[in-house]
Amino acid sequence: MTTAPHFNLSHLQAMTIFALVAAVAFGFLSRRTAYQRARYIAWTFFLFLAVAIILGWLMYPASR
Repeated sequence: MTTAPHFNLSHLQAMTIFALVAAVAFGFLSRRTAYQRARYIAWTFFLFLAVAIILGWLMYPASR
């Protein structure tokens, strides 16, 4: 029996991978042309990361 590989990701790496996968999925599900998809994927990826980083900074004082 083999075991699955163990990934040791930081929170930032995991968030970036999630943002990329979600942005690609949203892009392919909601846009028809390749140009529209590429723009939507880039914009959605940027927004996922920006909102997550802003929320992280806003929640930081509560962790102290």
